Amino acid sequence: MARRKKKYDVITKYLKNNGGSQVTLTFTQFDELLFPANGLPKTARTTLDWWTNDYKHPEKGAYAWINAKYEVVHVNLEKEYAVFRPLVKSTWLERN
Repeated sequence: MARRKKKYDVITKYLKNNGGSQVTLTFTQFDELLFPANGLPKTARTTLDWWTNDYKHPEKGAYAWINAKYEVVHVNLEKEYAVFRPLVKSTWLERN
């Protein structure tokens, strides 16, 4: 049975294929490369909450970068970019 595609799987795929020790993506890159049809959700552009590393809320993007084994370490809403780095398991996965 094929796995159901989720809205933000494109982020997972991008980070898995283009990742490194740190990945910085501008909101424009999200719009043009990852979501050319609709762009990033408005809440991603206006609230830091959307970028929280919380896999319990899949309506936000977190499950996408967590599935790629990355976490958000910095977001600048004014300059419109997000910085990801590979997960260090001990930083937060153990807090369940």
